[in-house]
Amino acid sequence: MGWLPTTLQWCRLCAADEDTGEARSVTVTRDGLMVVWHMADCLHYRADRVLAGRED
Repeated sequence: MGWLPTTLQWCRLCAADEDTGEARSVTVTRDGLMVVWHMADCLHYRADRVLAGRED
């Protein structure tokens, strides 16, 4: 089994990227993995955690 192609993206809300981000969310897409970087207090990151059942 080989590696999945990975796309790194910055968050459109907090503008964090792989250099400045403190947290990340990973999504499996048809083309591979998509990693989105966030600041720890980013609302997008919190929403991802709620949808994943990790927070209330």
